[in-house]
Amino acid sequence: MDKIKDQASVVSQLVFAGETGEIYKKMLSRTWDILRETGILLWLVICLTFVGGEWFYRNSVSLGRNARTWYANLSTKSADTESPSMEATGAALLGSVKSGAAYLLSQARQQLGLPDPEPTAPVTQATPVAPPSPPVPVVPPPAPVVEPPAPASSPVSFTPATSVDEDDL
Repeated sequence: MDKIKDQASVVSQLVFAGETGEIYKKMLSRTWDILRETGILLWLVICLTFVGGEWFYRNSVSLGRNARTWYANLSTKSADTESPSMEATGAALLGSVKSGAAYLLSQARQQLGLPDPEPTAPVTQATPVAPPSPPVPVVPPPAPVVEPPAPASSPVSFTPATSVDEDDL
């Protein structure tokens, strides 16, 4: 039992010593610094992932647009398959997604201290041009036909042709 009392007194002296509080305070402070800096590092890695994804997206879209333009120039398809209402809906949806992504990427670049990228000129898709329709000839209206009056001195007479009998041949 004396051994237990001695050990308990040694532990209580270590726990309640003045420098023990300082050591634990430093340990908790250091642990908090480590956790905070690790959190910042993780946030910067997430921002870098967004920026890298955006770079990949830009290059992929640019390559796709160039390929589509090249293919459209080879193709002779002249009619659009989408209706204008679907195009307008798609454009509105794409615009809202682009603005949200642009804001997110701007914030991520700002967190990483990266400059904004140079704006790229939009690639316009070559629309197939239909051959011009042949001009419609303009026909003037017919002039009124004026018949000369018949001469009064000589009457016009008509003599019907006589039929030929088979016996006469």
